[in-house]
Amino acid sequence: MNRVLIVGASMGGLRTAESLRRSGFAGEITLIGAEKHLPYNRPPLSKALLAEDKELDSVAFKINTEELKADFILGDPAQSVDIQNNEVVLSSNKKLSYNFLVAATGLRSRKMVFQNLVESGRFSLRTYDDAKRIRSAVAPGKHVVILGAGFIGLELAATLKKLGCSVDVVAMENTPLAPIIGELFGNEIQIRHEAKGVRFHMNNSVKDLVGESFVTGVILGDGKSLECDIFIEAVGSLPNTEWLEGSGLDKSNGVLTDKTLRAVNIDGGLIENFFVVGDIARFPYVNQQLPARRIEHWNIPIEGGKRVGREIANAANPGSVNDFDPAEQFNPLPSFWSDQYEMSILSYGEPKIADDVELLQGSLDANFIFSYRRQGKLVGAAGIGLRQELNKLRNEIYL
Repeated sequence: MNRVLIVGASMGGLRTAESLRRSGFAGEITLIGAEKHLPYNRPPLSKALLAEDKELDSVAFKINTEELKADFILGDPAQSVDIQNNEVVLSSNKKLSYNFLVAATGLRSRKMVFQNLVESGRFSLRTYDDAKRIRSAVAPGKHVVILGAGFIGLELAATLKKLGCSVDVVAMENTPLAPIIGELFGNEIQIRHEAKGVRFHMNNSVKDLVGESFVTGVILGDGKSLECDIFIEAVGSLPNTEWLEGSGLDKSNGVLTDKTLRAVNIDGGLIENFFVVGDIARFPYVNQQLPARRIEHWNIPIEGGKRVGREIANAANPGSVNDFDPAEQFNPLPSFWSDQYEMSILSYGEPKIADDVELLQGSLDANFIFSYRRQGKLVGAAGIGLRQELNKLRNEIYL
């Protein structure tokens, strides 16, 4: 009987397992998770779960155990893989063999290195446990410094401000989110945060932490000091690919795949029974002449899991998956949303690869839509509000 081993028991791994069963795969499925929790939804961690101090069951995915018929091994992450012998070794030294392997190990928060090694009062946000640690430290009047002005940093700023904290955001770029959605859009988001009382320190950095037993302040790159009870690092993420060391894969930034999400080794060859799903997958464009890219958006693990489940089911029993074309190229439409105060931000495509940005509809002080084009082709659309109008642009995006 064929066995599929899915390394990564979060959303991408779960969606892959579900797709396998719905595509008729009858073999064994085992999911390996580094966390002790069953799969759960991460976007609420910086918003509703943190704001309302909710428990894990509020974000846990519903799992149809009768349909899934899968084994979960939790809290025992993969340590290494032997691709030649189709075997994975876990941190407990348990060895698991497979016929098909799926890497869906996701990301971890990037952590800065400071001269002061104080840890108490220092946080990041990637997991449910991270969110609960932050929530236990939060109280009205606490001074919060967030390093990073990306979506996670700004969502945290909005949530913690609503919880009564004093919030400072520090970031190296000129404008929040500018590398992702452009200067004008990012500047308007900053203006709306400032109207709520958030203070920004752009073109700046955190040089060091202050405090002995716990964080009491931060020293900025410009020499200024800020009072700080809660220091949150929101400076991006790193792909969890250490368990793949020595495997011969091209893992310079995540794991390189072909257009079917099969892993590619450093010599350019495909590994036919090894697939990559979610945030660690660096997959090629279909229509753009650009290098393969990783996309850290919520829908990518979903779309990738669906595709890989069908791919493996068809490989295990050729011709058994209805309406499946093995030659079809994986070409998802990246999308994300972010709720901050009254702002509902929505984006489709990849605005960051555009060479021309235009305010398409609305006005910056209200609801609006930006279009993002590359060589005249629409590659992205994003806005605040106007969701119906924005959705109409989805089919025009050319990636």
